[in-house]
Amino acid sequence: MSKSVYLLCVLFAFFSSTLKAHDTYFAFAEVKYNDLNGRLEATLTVSTHDLERVLSEKELIKGALSSSSMDSLLVSSIATHIQSTFYFSSRDDEPLVWEIEGIENTLTGTTNIYLSSAVHEITETFMIHFAIFMDRYPEQQNKMTFIYHDKKTTRVFLNSQRTDTFKINPL
Repeated sequence: MSKSVYLLCVLFAFFSSTLKAHDTYFAFAEVKYNDLNGRLEATLTVSTHDLERVLSEKELIKGALSSSSMDSLLVSSIATHIQSTFYFSSRDDEPLVWEIEGIENTLTGTTNIYLSSAVHEITETFMIHFAIFMDRYPEQQNKMTFIYHDKKTTRVFLNSQRTDTFKINPL
């Protein structure tokens, strides 16, 4: 009996070491306009494993994100990556600049990045670009929910469609 249990353990260890970390690549964002302070507030949820790989390739961390010190260089590098792959703009305006309010690693293997940005004026139409990790992972799929005055609009962003236009009805 003990030999068969030992054999099963060895086989399990062998097969589990040959498996990929995951077969899907995703990121989620929930963005809400806060009327009280005139800011967009967002929660960006990404796979911790994917974020760690991107940061490791840039030699910004070694090992796990949870064991890395969240110094200003690391937070600034994460902000730069987000700014170039997740942005809002209206017509000919420059994209909004996100400020990182906090970063939280969860026990489920995701990282929540809390963002905010000042909005000078809400326009009826704006463009959203949501391509985080798509250059690294062609299979990446992102989903964003935008909340404006308790009305939700959800969109999916794929490698073939990284940008979408939102129309809202200002009060």
